[in-house]
Amino acid sequence: MLSRSSLWQRLSGASLWPLAWGLAAACAVPWLLPERWEGQIPARWLLIGGPLFLASLPLLRFRRWFLVPLALGMAALTALGLARRARWESALPMGFQTVEGRIAAPWTLQGERLCSQIDLVSPESMKGLSLPLSLPAEGEQAPPAPGTPVRLRAELRPIQPAPIFLVERPLWRARSNESPRRIQVASSQLLEVLGPARPSWLLRLQTFARRRFEALPLGPTAKDLWGALALGIPPVDEAHFSVFAESGTIHILVVSGLQVTLIMAAVEALLRRLRLRGTAAGSITAGLLYSALVGFSAPVWRGLFMGIAWALGRATGWKLPPVAGLHGALLLWWLGHPAAGVEPGFLLAWWALLGLLWGAEPLAGLLSPLLGRLALPFARLAAPWLSTLPLLALLHGGAPWWGILANLLVLPLVAFLTPLCLALILLPLPGLTQGAGLVLTWMGDRLVPALTGMAPLATGLLWPWLLLTLGWLALAHRQGRQKRTRALVVGMVALSLGLLVFHGTGRAPTTLSLEAVDVGQGDALLLRVPGGDATLIDTGPSPWTGRRLARVLSRRGVREPVHLILTHPHGDHAGGWATLSRLWPLASTAVPTTADEEDPWALYRPAEVDPNGLLRGDAWARGGAAFSVRWPPNPFALPDANMVSLVLRVAWRDRELWLMGDALGIQERDLMALGDPGPFQHRLLKAGHHGSRNASDPGWVAALDPEVVIIPAGFRNRFDHPHPETQETFLRQGVRPWITGSSGGVRVSSVEGGWRIETGDGGAAFTPLRNSPRP
Repeated sequence: MLSRSSLWQRLSGASLWPLAWGLAAACAVPWLLPERWEGQIPARWLLIGGPLFLASLPLLRFRRWFLVPLALGMAALTALGLARRARWESALPMGFQTVEGRIAAPWTLQGERLCSQIDLVSPESMKGLSLPLSLPAEGEQAPPAPGTPVRLRAELRPIQPAPIFLVERPLWRARSNESPRRIQVASSQLLEVLGPARPSWLLRLQTFARRRFEALPLGPTAKDLWGALALGIPPVDEAHFSVFAESGTIHILVVSGLQVTLIMAAVEALLRRLRLRGTAAGSITAGLLYSALVGFSAPVWRGLFMGIAWALGRATGWKLPPVAGLHGALLLWWLGHPAAGVEPGFLLAWWALLGLLWGAEPLAGLLSPLLGRLALPFARLAAPWLSTLPLLALLHGGAPWWGILANLLVLPLVAFLTPLCLALILLPLPGLTQGAGLVLTWMGDRLVPALTGMAPLATGLLWPWLLLTLGWLALAHRQGRQKRTRALVVGMVALSLGLLVFHGTGRAPTTLSLEAVDVGQGDALLLRVPGGDATLIDTGPSPWTGRRLARVLSRRGVREPVHLILTHPHGDHAGGWATLSRLWPLASTAVPTTADEEDPWALYRPAEVDPNGLLRGDAWARGGAAFSVRWPPNPFALPDANMVSLVLRVAWRDRELWLMGDALGIQERDLMALGDPGPFQHRLLKAGHHGSRNASDPGWVAALDPEVVIIPAGFRNRFDHPHPETQETFLRQGVRPWITGSSGGVRVSSVEGGWRIETGDGGAAFTPLRNSPRP
């Protein structure tokens, strides 16, 4: 006869928890390996790891120590899987190649390009791969229909790795979804059609649904959200995605795959309420059909696995324990994708379910003296937010204040609206379609933006966050085994609240540093000086760069509100302003004063923000550094905003920084006419206008005579910045410029005797100070 305790242990899968710890060990491996690793396993790893694993095998006989060989084995399998993928990727062809394949997905508008997939049949070494394909949206010819066989000459190149000093390993896409190369074609005329379109039934279904969706009479917000919720189409306006990400409901836009799980759970609940048989089969069938409609991407597969585990568990009366179903689904994904541990969606979905399934009851026990009967419902909402808090801090630089409320309001709407929107795509009833569009517009423009308050969290020290992350796994384990959890719960809640109150784990600057963040084709500079608050100059081109800057601030240990300076009203410098203002508190905001009749900042300025105006002569001190504005001297109204770009000079001890924004050569000559740059021995120059030939005048560069030059320019940008003429100007001056795009970002610090330069791709250099200025 089963006792209550043994029944609980069976339902909670207490004997299966070593699998969760082994999976955690496997997830840690990709974070420890360099992204540029070519898959060669050092002999010392084999000499140490092999005997260590063999020595641990006798521990399999003991339940308490079973975890050790399991974790070592899963970590070793992950490393071997990543090594195999890395060697395979390294052997693939690179450069311009003639490839043949078939258009394998409907075309989707993303910014200025149309995006799809191509299934390759040639060259032989890449046969069977499905790679991203993009064309200019304004091409002279319509792109080939889905299912069309094509031949094209395209450039195959590696996906750029993430900057290592941000600890921002976003997806390890090259080894997690078998897409090792990007393909971009300059014109659709370069595509040679080899025959008529012969789409598969799955592609026909996706194309049919896409055409029906495109025909719906929807506004921009409703169309973006309708496509994302029902068909998994990324929003055209990135700001719509951004507010969902900031509200803590990022996973519902097909990032973690939980959208598929929500649909399956809703179908299972409906069938159960109707008292029909085969609820599990119906739920799984619905999940498969929905996955086929949106495409079997990585997040969709993960959500489908978790939904199947949920449906089978419910159908068997939890004879299949939740821990077995959940971790079995995650294990299936890990077996095919050894880099799963660096995928944010994978980790967030896992830890959210840990909090919901095993963390809610211990938390409710702690809250019951205060909330009584409301303790358990509140804990079920709060536990997933608390369990994902450390991951959100590490992966996004902060946690949503209103995440609990956002999920409470938004997730039921999503679970209801997704099947409704799917049905209306197939049968568009006018009144109902307009009503659903109004609800989506209200949700995207009103509800979700009202829930986007973020708690910025510094992660300058990693160990408290890692400890808190593992603590939730330990809590779930102890709860499953009916062990005491009160002390652990109190400790984790206290640590979580302490990190929130103190805004994370900060790291004060010990010297002057300037970091040019790689934000693509745009500018974003983080300036830090000892004893002073951080200063950010420009925000990059988009909401995505605003989120990246929040991660940079977090990883650098910035806890205080930052001072934002925007150099001029161009999108590549101010496009991330609105997003950043929601993610990180701004102590002040300043822009150059102009004489324009209309507000040039209207496209970028957040609501209810009135920035300070700056002109030549404005000066202030911050942390021992002297800031002064050198341009513009007057409020100009000029046809090119680059001509009024703010130029900033920062002096700290014996170092001087010249930050040129997008100032052009004519402004540089005007500065010399005004008496700049003046005498100074050791200078750093952030070159103007991304290294364009119409900036960095040779006379100006010679007058500055910088020891270090930084050029913010995106990798392979369409303007070909920096131009060869500008680079020649610096080389003639005896200084090699550091370019952000090709380096993954550049960070320069003042050190004794020179400048220390660190690049995002792991490079480092030292530039000594000159003893005396050049003649």
